[in-house]
Amino acid sequence: MKRPSKISDFLEDLLAGHGLSSVTWMVRLRAAWPKVVGPLLSRQTSPARMKNGVLTVLVRNHAWAQELQLKKPVLIAQANASLGTDSVKDIRFTVGPLPAEEGEAAETEPASREPLPFVPEPEGIAGVSDPETRRILHSIARRIASLKR
Repeated sequence: MKRPSKISDFLEDLLAGHGLSSVTWMVRLRAAWPKVVGPLLSRQTSPARMKNGVLTVLVRNHAWAQELQLKKPVLIAQANASLGTDSVKDIRFTVGPLPAEEGEAAETEPASREPLPFVPEPEGIAGVSDPETRRILHSIARRIASLKR
């Protein structure tokens, strides 16, 4: 009897097939971020995006950005270890608003970005019992819809 595949493996294959591998890296990296940078830094920073091997990290203020600049080689190694790849080649630190923590009301996208389009919850997601997985799937659907515009 064939063992069922994990939904995360299926999603990674699907996104990679659409040229969106960085989305899966970011989902994994955001989940592991407190382990990558530690509890103190995870409250002061947030991974924002990954493009061409460069990870952009939002930082609360310039002092933290300067401090993190000194730790860049260690952070690159830890980020790659959490991803299980060597996809992070460099890190760029950008001062900006951090995404809201769960339960907080705050802007999750930088103000300079166009807001993601409204996308109703895709069919089939309601059957996913884990609320975090449902949220991630809905976020992926919104990002794909914004790329199609």
